[in-house]
Amino acid sequence: MTTRAGTLFEQLNAPFPFAEYQYDSFGDHCYISGQSVTERLNQVLGVGYWKYEGLQHTEKIVQDPNGKNPRVKIYVQFSFFNADLQEWITFIDVGSEQIKTGMNEGDATKSAITDGMKKCASRIGVASDLYKGLIRWNKQQQTILLPDHYQQYYQEKCWVNAPVATSPSLSNNRTSRKSELTDKLKNKSSAIQQKIKAAWQELAGSLDGLDEWYAKKQQEQATDQQLLSILQKKLIEKRSAASAQIK
Repeated sequence: MTTRAGTLFEQLNAPFPFAEYQYDSFGDHCYISGQSVTERLNQVLGVGYWKYEGLQHTEKIVQDPNGKNPRVKIYVQFSFFNADLQEWITFIDVGSEQIKTGMNEGDATKSAITDGMKKCASRIGVASDLYKGLIRWNKQQQTILLPDHYQQYYQEKCWVNAPVATSPSLSNNRTSRKSELTDKLKNKSSAIQQKIKAAWQELAGSLDGLDEWYAKKQQEQATDQQLLSILQKKLIEKRSAASAQIK
């Protein structure tokens, strides 16, 4: 399928605004949100011309052999209408999400379904450059770097120029803020922050998800002492439940 704006693949794989690229410090990869993918599909394919659903009978909880929190895995069916062929094309891929501390299984399932949808969408072009590793995190500059050829597209769209792989520039404020919070916890921890890490580790079995939770609570103006109190309360509940099971 070809239009004045380019092939269907080119339209779906077109660069996103710089602010929509995010970095997951624990997973060590760049990503875009499910909302960004949804908007791109609506813009290119049209509302009502694509759909997806989690295949509930395939859902399962997978235990981590290293003792980390279990993951929800579920197959997702994604379909879009091909105007040239006048028929629906369907893909199936698997999505997954770790059940983080404070997250119930239902929320993890929703996130896993979104993950599967994003994987299916990438197969027809959405954020293909991202999945090919062309968009990456520069640790030294503490920013996401985009391919050099994105600059022309950004200029045509009158978007603010973004950092590219060949030259330093301004950092993504949201990503930098998240990195600062992670650094605060990991590298410059006070005594109370060390206790927060230890409590999270005991609850979750790893530090996965800690920086996202910490950043969210910081935005809510919660103090470190309040965060520690929340985790300590959950620890008491967890230990009490474990003691009850032993009895």
